[in-house]
Amino acid sequence: MSAIISEIEAHARAALPALDTEIYDGWQLRFADGHTRRANSVNFIGRSSLPLEEKISYCEAAYKQINQPCHFRLTPLADNNLDTELSNCGYSLSDPTDVLIQPLGDITFTQEATDAHIEKGVSVEGINAIGRLTGLSPKSQKTFRKMVGRSEQKLLLSTVNKGGKIVACGLGALSSDYLGLFEFATDPDYRRQGFAAAMVQGLLAEAASVGAKTAYLQAVQSNVDGINFWNDMGFKDCLYSYHYRSKL
Repeated sequence: MSAIISEIEAHARAALPALDTEIYDGWQLRFADGHTRRANSVNFIGRSSLPLEEKISYCEAAYKQINQPCHFRLTPLADNNLDTELSNCGYSLSDPTDVLIQPLGDITFTQEATDAHIEKGVSVEGINAIGRLTGLSPKSQKTFRKMVGRSEQKLLLSTVNKGGKIVACGLGALSSDYLGLFEFATDPDYRRQGFAAAMVQGLLAEAASVGAKTAYLQAVQSNVDGINFWNDMGFKDCLYSYHYRSKL
């Protein structure tokens, strides 16, 4: 299973790349001007050989140099005993998250999916809509625009437009094997009208039509309503979980 986890982790990193990265003895330090912990944390891509204490100190110094807190994103690929070592060093645990998957078979649009439009690539209007609907600050929106521009995947933006305004959005990152789902949000005035389901169904159908085999997403465990929604959309299997360790 570790091979599949590695593939999905790599796919997600390539979907929205950090602005800068550093490889350090099997760890990847990601930097993106503070926009999301996922893009500003230590991740795990290979085997390590150096002592954990030495490596933790190195990462702390790297993030301190740019005036950012040090976050570790601990997946099943992380070094043995790292979670315990970080806890002993005063790192707090937060946001346990499940990576949910769904095999892509014969998926077709339902009637409600006609509300959603899929844009191949992400326009300036689309980036602005994501920023507005997800509550990004101007600084984060600028960083997000750069990350989108560096994506190594085929990006698909699904939107619902009402009254000349985008009121719901969802981002898909598509490769030959995988579809990753990110940045889903709906204007509070337009929720519970089936728009999120329409966007998901459209993206899944598009991915299946070009031969992608698996769709995945990251769902924070405390967001029970969100997990229930994704279960309803067919994402019933948790492939693996991860959490953060942070020293603020």
